[in-house]
Amino acid sequence: MKQLVEIFVTFFRVGLFTFGGGYAMLPIVKKEIIEKKDWITQEQLLDYYGVAQVSMGIIAINTSALIGYQVAKKKGALVAGFASALPSILIITIIALFLESFMQYPQVLNVFKMIRIVVAALIVNTAYTLGKKGIIDWIGVVLFGISFVLITFVHVNPIFLILFSAVVGIYFKPKAEVKA
Repeated sequence: MKQLVEIFVTFFRVGLFTFGGGYAMLPIVKKEIIEKKDWITQEQLLDYYGVAQVSMGIIAINTSALIGYQVAKKKGALVAGFASALPSILIITIIALFLESFMQYPQVLNVFKMIRIVVAALIVNTAYTLGKKGIIDWIGVVLFGISFVLITFVHVNPIFLILFSAVVGIYFKPKAEVKA
């Protein structure tokens, strides 16, 4: 029971400070789950994040549930998923109650603009972290370049690129990662 409470508190905190969704959560999860709790490794986090991305549902909750499962099986998955979603549910409910009356104030609009800037920085940090861990040889560079162009300029559905990368992974074994 103590472990489930610890999982709840940890993932509630992650959910509370994860502005911007699943992409923005990785730096927070890294600090809370990997560095402070040592529940999983960074490689496991990236694997769980990849699985969460191709699974139906919200990336942040899926990732939390996978980590919770690693720590405390089914109960851990349920607690972690619920705890990571709860802050958003509470905050959105409160905002919905008062938003219309507050949106007339320029200060409130400025708060949202400034939060977007920090969220963009979190997403860039996540991209950098994923790139450092994932692009480790020429195949990774080529796959990244092709994927970036196809997603950004051709607007290819990312699921097709994820499936294609899985096929590439079957046929090409990347070099061993260098531990940072």
